[in-house]
Amino acid sequence: MMNIKRAVGLALIILISTSVAMPVQAFGQKKWTIGYEENTNGPEKKVQGTNGWYFMYSEEVNAGGEFNASTAKECVWADKGSCWMWYDYDAMWVPDIYAADGYDCLASNCWWRMDGNGIMDPNVTEGAVRSVIAWAAPEDGTYSINIDYTAGSMPFNLYGKKYDEGDGLTLCLSTDTNTVEKVFCGVGPDTGRKVIENIPTGNLSKTLTLKKGEKIYISADPGENGGSDIATIKAEIIQEEGESVRSYLLTILAAGIAVIAFLLILSVVLFLRRKKTDWDYEDYEEEEE
Repeated sequence: MMNIKRAVGLALIILISTSVAMPVQAFGQKKWTIGYEENTNGPEKKVQGTNGWYFMYSEEVNAGGEFNASTAKECVWADKGSCWMWYDYDAMWVPDIYAADGYDCLASNCWWRMDGNGIMDPNVTEGAVRSVIAWAAPEDGTYSINIDYTAGSMPFNLYGKKYDEGDGLTLCLSTDTNTVEKVFCGVGPDTGRKVIENIPTGNLSKTLTLKKGEKIYISADPGENGGSDIATIKAEIIQEEGESVRSYLLTILAAGIAVIAFLLILSVVLFLRRKKTDWDYEDYEEEEE
């Protein structure tokens, strides 16, 4: 009798654990982040399109907070980007026009870079292009987008030279068809040092219904003068509705029904076993009499 109870208890524990763990794991896969030390379904360096992430640029600048997605082009991965000797890493995403061998960032005043994890730096005094991070929806559904940013123009001194160009930049959250959120980030205070925390910070949030393959775009428009412009973002995208979410809910429902059915069957079995014991005991007493 004790072995049966232990077996039933063990089976119940396994069933409940499985019904809880499986949907939690499935739900955890419907989150995408960029800009964090450890990203959930984030991008991979050197590869466009992993987990839906793309690194792009657009020559549409100083557009008053609007963004035409059709102007976006994919960046290329450069082992030595336009400003490789002046940063603590060599490789980065750059527009192909800045990826040529021997490109001289000092001669052109081009310090454009995109590190693949939230830094968008359209820092070019003349001829700047817009930095763009894009993400494509894996299926039809509703997605919440939350973006924390630090962005603007950052005056500073470097090796005795003063860098005070820049007229601020505009961050835009857009889809393939329209701009849904935008914010202008101005010029930070001139502290003489290159300290990004001195420029504007804030948040952009929106919930969007997207078709499979439809992209959202997070872009940094440097305006007329891109000198000293920089933006860093931490973006989180969570799927709120869609086929995967419905499957998750159906899994929970099915698991709940299975657990309830199991408990009902277990209760009936235990009840019948108890009644059988009572009946056997009554028969025994009658035989004794």
